[in-house]
Amino acid sequence: MGITKQYLRYVPAGTCNIVSSTNGALTALDSNVCAASACEKVYFFNLRTGEKFKDMGDVDKAVTALKFSNDKRFLAIGYSDGVIRIFDRKNIYILMRINLADIPVITFAGHKTGVNCIAFSRDGLMLASGGKDSAVIVWSIVNECGICRLNGHKGSVTQLQFTADGNFLVSSSKDSFVKFWNIASQSCFFTLAESRSEVYTFALVNNDSLLMLGTAALEVLVFELFWLNSTEVDNEENGANKKLSKLDVDEEHTQANRFLLCKKKGELLRHSKGRARQFAVSHDERIVTCLGSSDIVDIFRVYSAEESEKRITKKLKKAVKRKDGSGDSLTREEIAKDVTVLVSHIGDYHFETKVKWIDFCPFSEPRDSEVISYKFFALLVNNTIYNASLNIDFKYNLIETSIDGRLDKLGHRTDVRCLAVAESDFGFASGSSESIIVWNRHSLNVIHECEDEEMKNVTALLFLPTDKHIIAGTKEGNMFLFELATNQLINTFKKAHDAAIWVLRTTPDKKGCISCSSDKRIKYWTYVIEPGTKRIGVEERRNLEISDEVLCISPSQNSKFLAAGLLDNTARLYFVDSFKLAFTLYGHALPVTCIDFSFDSKLVITGSADKSVRIWGADYGDCHKHLLGHTDIVTCVQFVPNELLFWSAGKDGLLIQWDAEKFQRIQVLNSHFAEIWAIAQTINGKYLVSASHDKSVRLWELTEQIIVLQEEEEMEREKEYEERLISMDDVIPGEENDGENETSLAAKKSIHSIRSAEDIIEAVEIFRTETAAKADDPNSAKHPLVAYLRSKSLNNFILDVISKVPSSHLEKSLLMVPFSFVPDILRALNICVTEKYKVELATRVILFLIRCVLIHFNHITNSADMVSVIDSLRTALLSSVNEIKNIYGFNFAALNLLQKEIEDSRESRMFTDISQYTKKSKKKVKKAIIKTVV
Repeated sequence: MGITKQYLRYVPAGTCNIVSSTNGALTALDSNVCAASACEKVYFFNLRTGEKFKDMGDVDKAVTALKFSNDKRFLAIGYSDGVIRIFDRKNIYILMRINLADIPVITFAGHKTGVNCIAFSRDGLMLASGGKDSAVIVWSIVNECGICRLNGHKGSVTQLQFTADGNFLVSSSKDSFVKFWNIASQSCFFTLAESRSEVYTFALVNNDSLLMLGTAALEVLVFELFWLNSTEVDNEENGANKKLSKLDVDEEHTQANRFLLCKKKGELLRHSKGRARQFAVSHDERIVTCLGSSDIVDIFRVYSAEESEKRITKKLKKAVKRKDGSGDSLTREEIAKDVTVLVSHIGDYHFETKVKWIDFCPFSEPRDSEVISYKFFALLVNNTIYNASLNIDFKYNLIETSIDGRLDKLGHRTDVRCLAVAESDFGFASGSSESIIVWNRHSLNVIHECEDEEMKNVTALLFLPTDKHIIAGTKEGNMFLFELATNQLINTFKKAHDAAIWVLRTTPDKKGCISCSSDKRIKYWTYVIEPGTKRIGVEERRNLEISDEVLCISPSQNSKFLAAGLLDNTARLYFVDSFKLAFTLYGHALPVTCIDFSFDSKLVITGSADKSVRIWGADYGDCHKHLLGHTDIVTCVQFVPNELLFWSAGKDGLLIQWDAEKFQRIQVLNSHFAEIWAIAQTINGKYLVSASHDKSVRLWELTEQIIVLQEEEEMEREKEYEERLISMDDVIPGEENDGENETSLAAKKSIHSIRSAEDIIEAVEIFRTETAAKADDPNSAKHPLVAYLRSKSLNNFILDVISKVPSSHLEKSLLMVPFSFVPDILRALNICVTEKYKVELATRVILFLIRCVLIHFNHITNSADMVSVIDSLRTALLSSVNEIKNIYGFNFAALNLLQKEIEDSRESRMFTDISQYTKKSKKKVKKAIIKTVV
């Protein structure tokens, strides 16, 4: 029996370089702390100290949406697989700083694709999410389940916002529509179709009376809203103004709704180019910033009713002064139609590069009677976060902006294009278009940063022997030599090549290095000590000219061959001593992008733009195997040191390990979310480093966990089967597709709901068999599962099994239970309600099963056996629910009475929020100081 080769698993050991994802979001907690999405995690930064002090999330899906509740307690994170996880920042484990803090309190799964936007209601009891699947889902945080799925949009949902009272929801989409939804009736009562292009963002401000739309056009659309259900509580002055606006709206534009009247007031021109990306609103709703596709941030001011009245009066006076003797002056009604009476563009601010997200801090600082300072965080595309202050003089609409802090020392500003690992294994280096950073492998912190004004677009890196120096090649063909002890540039080699330098490799004797370039040349360099300065340098010794551009090179360890990958779809092997051509490797259909030699100099691997990897023999130049595992261009290949295993990476974001002898795929590392540009491995093969377009540099560690290929293949097949099972739509008799119905169930079909449905079916089958066994033998032993759940009866057992189903999956799981099991469930729950056992859950299940009009309702109502059960439920449910309400009411009144007695005896209030008291006292002190200075 032959010896079985064991493979060991690589696991993530850390992530560095990334501050926030390119398409990420940002939210402010206070004036110094913010949270930003970074690939699969959410990072918390303190910009005063410039450090990351916490991260959340332990899943392998990218974060696509991020939102805090108004009280900053709950954090909702949306992922690319359509799942939303809610974390409680006041969790006891978070306060104790235990790793269990990363466990989400609630998990919602409803979207089929990524989550685009999330919105909390003002009271924090409801959550709305919009996805790329054009669905809007409303969730109940209290009940931990979905309320409804709203299917009115035909394009990706871009933003959501609840109204102040929480009764209505506003949504925008790429289908150019803005819809207003009634949560109680789960229906759309008004659709705004004024935009001619996609609606990417909106802002509902000024007590929900003003709507600003950001579209693909350069104009911001402004609408005035009149809520019909708020006329009774408005004061007389506001009521008069709203009645005036109500008369201005044509009846045909109301769409026969009873809640809202909408009138377009005008358009405001943005200064930023491209589509509008985001509206950021200050906490007092007086300032709105608009982001475009450039580095300009437009600043708008929203006027209150009193300020609008003053502006109308002022404009009326100016119109009277400009009046000609023969002309007519503008009337008050004509001036009131001007959109600048309600909102106006008061300025803009230029950042150094494109801005992706802005969020205001939840408070402002008044400087004097007219000047207010707003603090905000800005996320830029260059992996940087700014903390800035926006000082606005509301009397003259003057803007002054200052940068209070910036987070730009934690990583590169642009993509990492090359990696190099130190021989002593103390760390690794990464190069981008602006600098070189050396990272500590243990802490993943920056220990050296080398940059120079002339060094741009670093494409190749190499540590020199003893790891005290590092050499870099650039896209312009220059080479730069840095000393790591001082981070200083000690030598520059201008035009070392006439075109881009793609690869730098150490020679096998470690006395020099090799470079390849697009100028069709491969050069050998020797390390020398410059006379007089005693500084290390490099000198060109040999030069090999090739007929086409060289994209990659690799020397053999025996110093016999030099392998080169060319733009003409071939790879060539040259003898090192004479530079004569040994073999030409044909087979790839597109250029060879990467190449590497094995440690024994017998095998060569090549990766190509044709998405394939080929294994070649160095003895005869024959192709041993053609491997297909990537779905995009292969960018990197590298052998594991002293092994015949190798890694391949591609633009599909996958890292795949292969066995070059058995031609088997061993493992796949899929934590990256974009193209992988570079990989590097330590000399002992224990650590692997990868850099990607998603801004992350990841470290992988070799463990002692053994990989069994047969088990891995079986797990992949099971995963594929589960995906096919989930993708199969449930055929519900009498019901059309969800896209044609305005509302449907919130939860989606998932493997968890399928397993929960199977558990319920199994519980009913156990109920039937145990009931039959008890009829034959009253002393028969309990079923092991009934004993495990400690159910007092078989009826309670069914409800105990249902209680194990997650609340967010309950309705979907019940929907997949066949009708033949429903009567037994209703009979068991009827007895549970009569016995007052878990009445709340039993009531929820009973009402859902009976209200499934298109599925169970007709069968239940037409069944003679179910008449007595339904009649019993009719009386039992009402009495049991009323009894529970009475108990809750009695306990609540008793607790209030007890609290009042304690407060009277101690002469102090219980549960006082001391933070509000301290904030008020600080504000008073600041005011006193300001008055003293004045």
